Amino acid sequence: MGRRKKEELELKFNPIFEPLFFDNLDDPRYYQVYGGRGSGKSFGVSVAMVQLTYSKFKHRILYLRQTMTSSEDSTVADVRAAIEVLGKGADFREKQGVITNITTGATISFKGIRSTGTQTAKLKSLSGITTLVVEEAEEVESFEEFSKIDESIRVAGKPLKVILIYNPTSAISSWIHKEWFVGGQPNPERFHDTMYMHSTYLTNINNLNASVVQRYKDLERTNPIYYKNTILAEWTLETEGRLYAGWGMYPTFDEDGDTWYGLDFSYGGGDKTSMVKITYYQGVYYVQELFSVKGMGTKKTLEMMRLHRVPFNALIFADSAMPLLIQGIREGGYGQIRKAKKGNVEAGIKKMQDKDIVMIGDDTTDLYFQYMTFRRNKKDNKLPHEPDILAALRYGINSRRPLEKAQKAKPRRARRINGYI
Repeated sequence: MGRRKKEELELKFNPIFEPLFFDNLDDPRYYQVYGGRGSGKSFGVSVAMVQLTYSKFKHRILYLRQTMTSSEDSTVADVRAAIEVLGKGADFREKQGVITNITTGATISFKGIRSTGTQTAKLKSLSGITTLVVEEAEEVESFEEFSKIDESIRVAGKPLKVILIYNPTSAISSWIHKEWFVGGQPNPERFHDTMYMHSTYLTNINNLNASVVQRYKDLERTNPIYYKNTILAEWTLETEGRLYAGWGMYPTFDEDGDTWYGLDFSYGGGDKTSMVKITYYQGVYYVQELFSVKGMGTKKTLEMMRLHRVPFNALIFADSAMPLLIQGIREGGYGQIRKAKKGNVEAGIKKMQDKDIVMIGDDTTDLYFQYMTFRRNKKDNKLPHEPDILAALRYGINSRRPLEKAQKAKPRRARRINGYI
């Protein structure tokens, strides 16, 4: 090995990653390893995993990434480099994507959650895994996909670790944030089962070239948003390109006002049948998501409307592209349903932007999520497919001029029509 190569591998270990070296039965299960550029998080985890192969528990360690083809470029290279840094090359053999510690029998293997863009890889070997390392965890598509893998890590009598390595992204759209963070900060309710390790170039400065450090410091002055989001890797609340902003939020709303509803039907696939309640009171539209569910036909929609106590004499503005479904709802007892004034989507959104709107509920609703994330495409600045819950709201608000002094309508009892009631 040349002198320069040797110097490159002689790194000072970042103490932030020290909890990864613990190997006890009562250790936490989850490890959030998140940070920005130059933080050394991936290499730090690799060193810890190589050390873990010397444990008396003879661990089986699995590195996962979203796609199998992406692992060879960096993940395997980090593990190889960690072995070399520790001076343990003689203890390891590599064959067919598995690195084995021949002194203990412990292994480190590498797989992809998906073998191609859409094909889910076969991960039958998970049954014996004791330590799971998910590289670039932010790229895993959903909590459901992660959870299926997580639930497979259940070997008895050994410490079990699930380590997520990632750069924080949008706090609104990330399933990781939803599970382990609150407002961009670690959720204290998860401290019993989770270790949080946030690293930046500032905690790894001894391992970085001086010119790299200076570049990062310059970015703090020249591009503070990029510095905060990417270099310091803080969870972000994306606002650029958003179509809606400035809406308020109340947990509940009990005032009487002019009340009506918006309804959008599902066309199949990922579309949702969505309904919102709209109450106009003293110049403000108070809007509440009633439901937003995939794959609902007329019968199920009627059941949901009754479940959410939509009065049978309620004024409802529905997607005019689905006249048969409107008729079905009318025959189910909702005689005041009618076609919404859809018009041009761009123009309709513009009208919505001029309204004073307050959402009723909390940040777990589909309405809140779509409000926070609905934005123009960055490449061509065009509108994407409008989320169904926002379409339902647009239909309702833009189809009617509200009454300033409205009496609360008395709910009408349902009629039994065509077997729906």
